[in-house]
Amino acid sequence: MISLHPHQQPELPLLPNLGVQVVAGALSALSVAPAVSIVDKAIVSNASGLEPLVPCLLNGVRTLLKNPVSFFKAPSFMLIWGVYGGTYAVANSVQAICDHRGYDPTYPKFAASSCANVSLSVLKDKAFARMFSTSGEAKPMHPLSYGMFAGRDSLTILASFTLPPKLAKAAKEATGLSDTMCENTAQLVTPCAMQILSTPGHLYGLDLYNRPVVEAGGPSRAAFIRREYVKTCAARMARIFPAFGVGGVVNANVRRLGKQWLLSTSGTPAVSAN
Repeated sequence: MISLHPHQQPELPLLPNLGVQVVAGALSALSVAPAVSIVDKAIVSNASGLEPLVPCLLNGVRTLLKNPVSFFKAPSFMLIWGVYGGTYAVANSVQAICDHRGYDPTYPKFAASSCANVSLSVLKDKAFARMFSTSGEAKPMHPLSYGMFAGRDSLTILASFTLPPKLAKAAKEATGLSDTMCENTAQLVTPCAMQILSTPGHLYGLDLYNRPVVEAGGPSRAAFIRREYVKTCAARMARIFPAFGVGGVVNANVRRLGKQWLLSTSGTPAVSAN
């Protein structure tokens, strides 16, 4: 039995392993994209005044159940699948490269997944804002809207990858609960809780796109945010939970199965990571 560096993994052929990581990312994204696309469309449509939040959510679910082919061909679904597929694939690939070279993947994985998620999400938000606006016309995206969306996604990535381990450690010291309980709870709760802080910026960016100029007699941006905050925050929590819960579980299991398949086909002997 060979002893490895703590971050070193059984030697796998890198290129096939990268292929497994990309497939795992695509399947993970596929598991969360239907729910997330329905919620995202409802949030943007509600903010623009195109359709109220709850009816839009119900219409999305109805389309998924009654006409799945149309649902899965829709740009709203494809864009969400691309965002999460790209994010998971980048994170998985960086993890595989670091494992192959025996490096600690913590910081490279966080930096790469943050860049992928923020850039892809901003492009998706631009497309959603144009598709589900009341005018139906393409309008230029204000730089501040880009900034609001990028800040929102940076906070979510921070709450999904960096904060949970620290909070889990603090919770274990304070409560004496098991590592698994503290880690799972922190991972599920922290990204959702971060939406309390990030939702105002999200709404500001959408309102700035839909109303570049606040007309006299119209609601102020602050009034708009107050009016839409609670239901939008709840909807964003509902989309974050499957994205970083269900998707993470699927991703971990597909990667594990893919690694086992590569080990069996390459004839790599079992090793221990002591």
